[in-house]
Amino acid sequence: MEAYKKSIIEYDDVRSAVDYAREEGIEYGIKKGLKEGIEKERQTIALNCLKQGLSIEETCRLTGLSKQEILNLRKEI
Repeated sequence: MEAYKKSIIEYDDVRSAVDYAREEGIEYGIKKGLKEGIEKERQTIALNCLKQGLSIEETCRLTGLSKQEILNLRKEI
């Protein structure tokens, strides 16, 4: 009976650890996805600015992207 009770406690401990890890993983994934989505949107806005004829400096100021990032995006046009 003692061995059974011990195994139940160990199972609960493992289950709690797995649940915690799953929640942490989900939270990390959401944060990472939001960050990537925001970055993609900034790039899209920068491309639209460049297509409208705004200067690299203006595009940097509006999007917060670096000059090098804007130059790399400009190659896509």
